[in-house]
Amino acid sequence: MPYVIFMLLGGLDLPKKFQADGVTPANPKFDTVFHSTMRGGPCITIGKIFRGRSKKDSLQQMEENSFDLIDFFIYMGFHMLSAILAVYVIGYPCFISQNFHLFMLIVITVLAVTRGAQRYTYYSTRMYSRALRRQFAYVLDSSKES
Repeated sequence: MPYVIFMLLGGLDLPKKFQADGVTPANPKFDTVFHSTMRGGPCITIGKIFRGRSKKDSLQQMEENSFDLIDFFIYMGFHMLSAILAVYVIGYPCFISQNFHLFMLIVITVLAVTRGAQRYTYYSTRMYSRALRRQFAYVLDSSKES
């Protein structure tokens, strides 16, 4: 619930590339799990299946990090449904079988390490390299002219 409140109070606007007027650049400094996930492809699926949105419009939303409340609530609905289903699909078998429990511990550990490494790579390469290019654009431009 705190995440939903955070997103409703301002989190949805954190990584937007443009301010509310749609013209003025916002220079985003922060990213959220919701925005990162939606840029990975679910925006297209949600737009196509639930919203009747074209792929072009979804790609533009992904580019601008401009997702609306309906997208957020659909995302959170699937998040809630997945959490409830996990209790029955994973939790109950873990309670019944120690071998299954051990297997799930190994799988979850591998997933956590893999996803953590991917996220670290994203931050240390893509995100920061864009920020550095933006900060040193004048140096890069002057070296091209020479």
